[in-house]
Formats: sequence, structure tokens, C-alpha cells
Amino acid sequence: MDCSEFKKCWIEGDINSLDSNLQEMVMDHFRSCSECSYAVLVDTLEKRGVAVADYPCAHMAQYAEFYCEQHPNPKDCNDATIHYDEVFDEYSIPHGDGNSQLTINNCPWCGAKLPESKRDLWFDTLESIGYDDPWDQEIPEKYKSKSWRQHS
Repeated sequence: MDCSEFKKCWIEGDINSLDSNLQEMVMDHFRSCSECSYAVLVDTLEKRGVAVADYPCAHMAQYAEFYCEQHPNPKDCNDATIHYDEVFDEYSIPHGDGNSQLTINNCPWCGAKLPESKRDLWFDTLESIGYDDPWDQEIPEKYKSKSWRQHS
């Protein structure tokens, strides 16, 4: 099976309506072709309403937009192997005690360069407007989301 046949069967068609032999061929191609498995991920995310182009790659879009019915906070879900912090615009891998994070600079799957963390800028910005301990002080609402970066 080539990539164009795969896309017709999976992305443009309905894999569930295929006979079992063709389904097996499609799945074999999916597992062996990173370009097509990536295309399926992009298609799946876009059908969910995720603007994949707003992220460094589809893998990071998947984790930044992670949703689990059982765990409203992705940090509570073992399936969220990458955490995205929109305030600091940084991606990390949880480890150790469940609170520790290892900030990453590249996508572990495709190597895409991830944005520089805005953590230092966040602290510097808050300090410049009089907040020297934002963890213990009540800070303006916009600094609790990505809004501070988008409207600064």
C-alpha cells in the first residue's frame, strides 16, 4: 500500500467500512510510515477543532490540547506524558514525585524545536509591576494564562 492509497482509505474514507484484509494493510502502512501516521494525527486533531498550525508540531498540539474525561487536570492523568504550561509556553515531562517536571526543548517524536520558555520573562514582568513573590501574592488574572504573553 502506498501513501496515497492509505490516505484515501483512512483520512478521506472510513477505515471501519473496509474489509478486514484491507484494514490490515492500512494498519500495517500506518505502523510503518511515519509520514502517514503523522497525517492521521493532524487530521484527528483538526477534526477535534485543534489548530495544529498554532503549535510546533502535531505531537505537541496533541499534548497541549490533551483532554481526558476522568482527569480534568492533565497533570493527574498518566496518559498525559507531556505537559504543556500555557503561562510559561513550555513543555515538560513529569517525573519523580508527580510534581517535578523536566522541561524539554524538542519534540521527543519528531525533533521539532519547541518555543523558549517564558518563565523568566513572566517573573521579570511581574517584578517590574511590583510583584516580587507571585506564588504568594494575588496577581492580575491575565498572568494566570497565556494572555499576558499575547497582550504585552
